Amino acid sequence: MSCASASTLAADCAGANEYPNWTAKDWSGGDYNHANAGDQMVYQGVLYQANWYTNSVPGSDYSWSSLGKCDGTSSSSSSSSSSSSSSSSSSSSSSSSSSSSSSSSSSSSSSSSSSSSSSSSSSQGSTELVIQEDTAGFCDVDGSVDSNNSGYTGTGFANTDNASGNGIEWSVNVPYASSYSLQWRYANGSSDNRSGSLTVNGQTQATVDLVSTGAWTSWTTASTVINLEAGENRIRLVATMSGGLANIDSLTLVGNELQTGGCEQGTGPILSQDGNPVHSRFNSAKTKWGTGQADIVLSYQYDNGGWPKNQTYDTMGSGGNASGTIDNGATVTEMIYLAQSYKNTGNTQYRNAVRNGMDFILSSQYSTGGWPQIWPLTGGYSDHVTYNDNAMANVLTMLHHASQGNAPFDNDTFTDTDRAAMQRAINNGVEYILNSQWRQNGALTVWCAQHGATDYLPKMARAYELESLSGSESVEVIAFLMTQPQTAEIEAAVKAAIAWFRSPNTILEEYTYTSSVEEKFVYSPGSRVWYRFYDLYTNEGFFSDRDSRKVYDIMGISEERRNGYSWGGSYGEKIISYANNVGY
Repeated sequence: MSCASASTLAADCAGANEYPNWTAKDWSGGDYNHANAGDQMVYQGVLYQANWYTNSVPGSDYSWSSLGKCDGTSSSSSSSSSSSSSSSSSSSSSSSSSSSSSSSSSSSSSSSSSSSSSSSSSSQGSTELVIQEDTAGFCDVDGSVDSNNSGYTGTGFANTDNASGNGIEWSVNVPYASSYSLQWRYANGSSDNRSGSLTVNGQTQATVDLVSTGAWTSWTTASTVINLEAGENRIRLVATMSGGLANIDSLTLVGNELQTGGCEQGTGPILSQDGNPVHSRFNSAKTKWGTGQADIVLSYQYDNGGWPKNQTYDTMGSGGNASGTIDNGATVTEMIYLAQSYKNTGNTQYRNAVRNGMDFILSSQYSTGGWPQIWPLTGGYSDHVTYNDNAMANVLTMLHHASQGNAPFDNDTFTDTDRAAMQRAINNGVEYILNSQWRQNGALTVWCAQHGATDYLPKMARAYELESLSGSESVEVIAFLMTQPQTAEIEAAVKAAIAWFRSPNTILEEYTYTSSVEEKFVYSPGSRVWYRFYDLYTNEGFFSDRDSRKVYDIMGISEERRNGYSWGGSYGEKIISYANNVGY
C-alpha cells in the first residue's frame, strides 16, 4: 500500500482581488459587491474562481471552485498534447471548467508523473487529494488493475473491460456541500475519444472527454468541476463508448477538507453472526488435513495459483499448469488450511502459496461479479457463474474473513492494498448475486445452481442439472448476504429468499430425505424437507435423468441417477433458524 506524502497544488494569485474586495459592480454601476462567472478571488490564502454570479464567501458553497493555494508559484498553462511519464517531479495544472448546471464538459492537459504515492494535504481549508488504484477511496473498476504499460504512478492503472457501461468508482468525504475540481491522469492509445459519463451519488453531472494520447504509454489529464454533498460521495466514471474508458492512472480532487470515503457495499446494520451457517465450512477448512500434510497440499498448487479438486493429499504432487477450480471447495479450502499452517509454523512458503491462491481468486472473477467453476476457462457449463456445491459462497466467505483480517488471516499474509482489492471483489460479488436472483411474476425468490456470466439467467449444467431454483445452494448464498451490511437492497433480497424457504409451496411437510431407501422421500411426522430442484415458474419440485427428462416422481428416473445424486434434504432448516435468531 502506498504511503501518503504531502503535496500542495500551487495557484498564481497575482492580480487577484482578496475577499471582500469584490471584482464586479451591481447592475446600476454602484458598489463592487459580487463576482461574475470566471472571476478569481483570494480568501485565506487560497485562490477561488466563481462558477456563476455570486456574493457568497469564496469556497463556502457551490458557486466557487478552488484553484489551489497561493504560495507564490505561478501556475503554468497546460497544452492539450500528451507527454510520457518520467521519474522526475514536474507540476501540471488543469483549467477548471465553469459549472453553471448539473452537466459540464471536461478539459484536457498534459501531465507527468511526480510520485508513485497517493497524496493528501490541506492548507487553510483547501485540500488536494490524489487517489491511486488499490488505495483508500478507490472502490471498483469494471475490469482490472494492470501494470503492463509504462509511465503509470502507484501500483498500476485501472483498465475497464471494453464495453459501454463499464466504469470506475471512487469514494470521497467532505464536511459540507461545495464545488470541487476533479482531474484524471490517463492514457488512451486508441484513435477514438473514449468519453465517460460522470455521476455523483447516481446523478449525472458531467461528460469527461478522454481524447487519444497516441500511445498507451503516453499520459495526459482531463478535468472538470462537480458538486459534492456533505458526507460521503460516490463518484463513478462510466464508459459511453464500446471501447470502454481510457486507462486511468489516478484521480486528483481539489477543494475544501477532502478525505477518502469508504468503499463498503453500502451502509446498514451488521447482523450477529452467531449461528450463521456460512461460517461452518470456513472454520472446518482450517484443519481439513493433518498438521503434517501442508507440504503435500502445497505441492499440488498449479502455476496459476489454483488447485485441483477432490484430493486426499496422501502423496506429493507435481503442480503443473492446468486450470484450477473452486468446485467442491477446491482452492478455497487449501488457502484457508495453508493460512492456518503459516499461522502455526511461520513457514513463509505457505503464506506465499496463499497469496498466489488469492491472485487466482481475484483474477478469475468475471467483471460482472461472479466466478466460473474452472479458470482459466475451459468451455462448457463450467464457464457459468457457479453457485453449485456452494462454490461462489465459499469464495465470498473466505474473502469476507480475509478482508476483515480474521484468523487465520490476522497477520502479514495480506496487505491493506490486498484487502482493498478483496473488498472490491466482494462488492462485485454481492452485485452479481442481487442481479441474478430469480423473480416470479416480479417477486424475488432464490437462485439456480449456475447462472450466465453476463445475462444473469439460470443455466443448465450436466444433463440432469436443469435450469431450476435450488433448494440447496440458495441457502449459503442467503447466509453470505447476511454477513454483509444490510442495505435496503440486500435486506430485501434476503427476506424474500427466506420467505421462499418458509413458503408451504416449497416445503414438503411430514417427510424426510433418506438416501438408503429407493423412494428417498420417507413419511416422517413432524419432519420437513426441501427438494434440490424446483421449477422456475411453478415452484414444483422435480427430478431429472441423464437424458434431461424432467419428472415429478423420483421413481421415474433411473436407479443409477436416483442413487447417484442428492435430490432433497433439510436444506432450509439452518437458514430459517438463523433468520429467526436475527429477527428476519
